[in-house]
Amino acid sequence: MAQHQIDTLIELLLAHLPDDALQQNLLPSVSLIRSSKTHSLQPRLYEPCMIFMLQGKKRAVLEGVTYSYNEGHFLAALAPIPMACEIIQASPTKPLLAVGVTFERQRAMKMMMKMERVESLPPMPDEIDPSSLFTATLYDNDAMLDALIRLVKVMDCPVESAIMGDAILDEIYFRILKHERSGSLPYLLQQRGQISQIARAIDYVHNHLSEAVSINELAQLVNMSHSSFHKRFKEVMHLSPLQYTKQVKLNRAKAYILEGMNVSEAGNLVGYNSSAQFSREYKRHFGVVPSSDRASRQMQHPSSTI
Repeated sequence: MAQHQIDTLIELLLAHLPDDALQQNLLPSVSLIRSSKTHSLQPRLYEPCMIFMLQGKKRAVLEGVTYSYNEGHFLAALAPIPMACEIIQASPTKPLLAVGVTFERQRAMKMMMKMERVESLPPMPDEIDPSSLFTATLYDNDAMLDALIRLVKVMDCPVESAIMGDAILDEIYFRILKHERSGSLPYLLQQRGQISQIARAIDYVHNHLSEAVSINELAQLVNMSHSSFHKRFKEVMHLSPLQYTKQVKLNRAKAYILEGMNVSEAGNLVGYNSSAQFSREYKRHFGVVPSSDRASRQMQHPSSTI
């Protein structure tokens, strides 16, 4: 059954996407993805998302940990997270195809509370994986695949997407939470769960990119000691707070440059007062100087943004 549903989704995406693209239609939180080209590991900032892979294969690497996901699997990033990604299986005759859904933490928490009113959570697992990044299979979740089919089908109809789109998205959150109910995810999303706590610090970093934010400042924001905050942050994000802040700044600067902003302005907007330091750290992270990215921005292939 699951393979038939995946084949149906592949047909729907090929009909929507005759060429390589990352396409958003009437539902702004949903993207349809097609890429016929592979690419090597590239650092980028993943916004909170769920990527449902229908064909092809990708690999994400974060601090030495590899997350591979191919046909019939999905990756969920529960917070904005910088990592290196590559497409390792894609071709013109068999392109990579995926559905991307923005992960909305508040929507997930509301759905979890609705579920708890009907049925209490099972006992907390002895060991909780606090990571904000995980992969899972779709082959044992026919109901999820059915919801994805209906989601893609309503994307081109203004009336259906307006009336049914949100309800189908709620169902997708429900299916994920139900599937992961006995695991770590429900406890991580609770108000005092680790992801919810660390998310406040992450939001602050993203809202103050032009400022120098200290670790003590972030720890105080979430009512933790410096050492506890550092430990929990790294458990959730796989990076220290300092590493995370620096990588977010550099990825945001790269996005500004690829949008056409000049290099010095992009550096200033993410808190670099020294152009030399900005260029040095940019090259260390991306392998090229900022001016090279600005010169090549017109040559970006859609697969490089996927």
